[in-house]
Amino acid sequence: MRKSWLTTVSVVLIFIFFGVVGSVASSPLNEAPEPSPIISMSVQNSSDINSSAELLRFVERMLTYPSYLQSKPVVILPGELPSNLSVEVPIPSDTDVIGSLIRSEGTYKRVKIILDVPMEPNEVIEFYRDSLKNAGWNETEGFYPHEESGFVSTTPEDVIFCRYEGKGPSLQITADSLATEEGNVSDVRLDLDTDPGTGLCTERFYGPSWDDRAEILPPLKPPEGAILRSRGSGGGEGRWQSEATIETEQNVSELSTHYQEQLLGAGWALKEDGMSASFAWSTWIFNDELDDPWSGLLLISEAGRENKRFLYLMVYAV
Repeated sequence: MRKSWLTTVSVVLIFIFFGVVGSVASSPLNEAPEPSPIISMSVQNSSDINSSAELLRFVERMLTYPSYLQSKPVVILPGELPSNLSVEVPIPSDTDVIGSLIRSEGTYKRVKIILDVPMEPNEVIEFYRDSLKNAGWNETEGFYPHEESGFVSTTPEDVIFCRYEGKGPSLQITADSLATEEGNVSDVRLDLDTDPGTGLCTERFYGPSWDDRAEILPPLKPPEGAILRSRGSGGGEGRWQSEATIETEQNVSELSTHYQEQLLGAGWALKEDGMSASFAWSTWIFNDELDDPWSGLLLISEAGRENKRFLYLMVYAV
């Protein structure tokens, strides 16, 4: 396994990322309390920094709220994997380890690991599905029981696993394509959380708190070769919506036709539509499984960058 040596600038950027991205998971584990951690990392090209100690002090302070400095210390491991974890995390072969960050909260840990893996994102996900299933982990829907409605990806790039059903620890894996000087790899983020009170695996997240009619939106798959970069959904009380950004060579008109065909296949009826060079819209009507009437609106537009489009679908009860 190769170790990544980071420049001062890349170290700081990675740690900024660590500080603003959320984590995952949960489970009570009998871990021995860690001694006060020492933050250590390699620093190169630091002519503009007075000392590595000042850089470390700055990064630690940037990642930690003042009231947490003593109670929730941070350990930064550039180019390294954490040791002595209470659960084993599999790593694909030939992986370039970018670094790790550990936040200790009493006897529990929240760990983020960043990897460059020489595989496609869907291959990374399948690697973890096989490895974790054989080790006794269970894949779960976590917070989002209706992810297979609205705009969906044909290549899963974000999955959550729980070590025990209804309990933690949990491990969330995110994989995305990344072009580097050495070639194309997958940027892989592993989030492990062993806190039993704040995880994706606690049973309280499986209650009937979501509108069962979220699935009123049919799954809408992207064109072949397109990549959904972000997506989300929400609603309630007779209204639901799904939105996403997509990277594709298809123009707005072609994308509109692609998604209209799927809505027609789901039994929706087209009322009106229109478009310009950078924007397309259409309105729809349909009845749900209880024969209640609904109306829908589909919007597709340019997103300010070549090959990037914005997708929006909203439905409401009539």
